[in-house]
Amino acid sequence: MSSNLTISSIPDDLKEKLRKFRFGKSAQMQAIILKIDKDTHNIILDEEFEDCTIDELREELPSQQPRFVLLSYAIRHADGRTSYPMCLIFYSPPGCSPEQQMLYAGSRNSLVSECELTKNFDIRDVDDFTKEFIDSKVV
Repeated sequence: MSSNLTISSIPDDLKEKLRKFRFGKSAQMQAIILKIDKDTHNIILDEEFEDCTIDELREELPSQQPRFVLLSYAIRHADGRTSYPMCLIFYSPPGCSPEQQMLYAGSRNSLVSECELTKNFDIRDVDDFTKEFIDSKVV
């Protein structure tokens, strides 16, 4: 028995939220956790954070379900500039069903394209989700 894999869509209201998030310039770390609704195959908002820490985000990630995490925060460079990088973290822990992993992996490119991201990467183990790891990827 085979099933067709439907790539998820992004509803218009979420597209608008993502656009606002992308152009925000908050000095605090901000994050949006997204999941895919298994019935509608839409990418939906799971949780939204303002002035959060990586530790708080790690605690919110489920142990056996994938998630997309959009992260933005201010980085002060040695030359005095401040940048506000935005990145997508595809969190796919061991133990996820292969169907879930394929659905999320197949939907990732459309999310990256919608958010116009240049920084995106995978994390399989929640313990690898650290400020040092993120900084090494976005700078």
